[in-house]
Amino acid sequence: MRPVELRTHRLFLDAPTWADAELIARYCRDPLFERYLTTPWPYTRADADEFLGTHVPEAWATGAELTWAIRHTAGGALLGVISVRSAEHELGFWLGAEHRGRGIMSEATVAVCEWVLEGGIAGADVVRWRAVEGNIASARVACAAGFRRTRPTDATVPARGGGTLPAWHATRRRAVEADAASSWADVLGPGR
Repeated sequence: MRPVELRTHRLFLDAPTWADAELIARYCRDPLFERYLTTPWPYTRADADEFLGTHVPEAWATGAELTWAIRHTAGGALLGVISVRSAEHELGFWLGAEHRGRGIMSEATVAVCEWVLEGGIAGADVVRWRAVEGNIASARVACAAGFRRTRPTDATVPARGGGTLPAWHATRRRAVEADAASSWADVLGPGR
């Protein structure tokens, strides 16, 4: 599969490039990444180079994982990254600290979900999300993007270095379910 570009009202999503390496390395050294993500820790420029030179192109080529850089404009600076693993239709994302709190990730998430559910990934009728318990920022994004919280029997997420951690799970369908927002009350509070 070849990388696909997506546009929203404020954003441009395309494949990450070598020009993004320094920002990726800087953003991924955020202490929150150690606590909530499975990216290598401590994150180095060599990790960014492997991500850009091997992981992203090979995963797009096989269709295993589709990764977009989030930017304001074509050729603009990297704000963050969003991806979807094709087999599970599972979404993952992160945003540079200085870009958080502006609805950027929610907007990018809606764009990727709509693309996936409108045929971008053949046979996908649901997009899945999960995050380590306590990752309120990620839960707010999922809620704002129309995900409905679920409670699977094995509510975990893989941990860096093996094992699992307790996790929150959610799903999003093409039409946002009526109780999607209220399903987050115990995590985000009533009325979100």
